[in-house]
Amino acid sequence: METPAWLNKTDIKISLDARPLLASGIHPLEQVMKDSATLGIGEIFEIITPFPPVPMIEKMEAAGFDYFSEQEGTAFHSYFIKK
Repeated sequence: METPAWLNKTDIKISLDARPLLASGIHPLEQVMKDSATLGIGEIFEIITPFPPVPMIEKMEAAGFDYFSEQEGTAFHSYFIKK
């Protein structure tokens, strides 16, 4: 998948490294939904996970976000922009 034109990493408003939460058995979906609700149009939310967060992507799309994911080393960086 090609990097979308809207992804300017300087526009990331919120970044969450969910790996420590997941390692402790906490699923970050509730926090992601709460935090992403504070975003304005065109603001970007980044989440870092050890795997592609497919269910989260589906929820965020249903909530009106576009997304892009990329793997960097052993981490997946997923970016969501409020439409």
